[in-house]
Amino acid sequence: MTNSVQKDLYSDIIRKIRCGSYQGKMIKAKPILMYSVINMIENGIVLNNKIPFDVNSEKVYQDTFTYFGINATPYFKPFYYLQYDGLWHLEWKAKVKASERPSAKLIRENVKYAYLDNALWDLLQEKEMRDYFRRIIENHYLK
Repeated sequence: MTNSVQKDLYSDIIRKIRCGSYQGKMIKAKPILMYSVINMIENGIVLNNKIPFDVNSEKVYQDTFTYFGINATPYFKPFYYLQYDGLWHLEWKAKVKASERPSAKLIRENVKYAYLDNALWDLLQEKEMRDYFRRIIENHYLK
């Protein structure tokens, strides 16, 4: 698959991230998490395709909410639920029951890290692509 085809594929996937709602307002946690991951890649916080569930990545996530003037959603929620949107995956330490309710404790104890599709990870190594995907997130979810 060429970079152009991959770029179009991930543009569509990002635009179709399913966001919940609360009191009639869209919950933007999953797009904010993607935006945060792009920033972590750019700033050398995430050097390989292993996004940690730790205080450093949570701080970037919280700072991104602040930057856009949005009330933050707990970090564990998008970290867990983004796995159902076709580009984010969790590397589990062991098999966890599907009925488990997500929590920070569940993730800390049972998830090694999250990772992106390898093709998306490769695209995000280029500054032009990081800027492109941030613009998509900003225009589609944050304006």
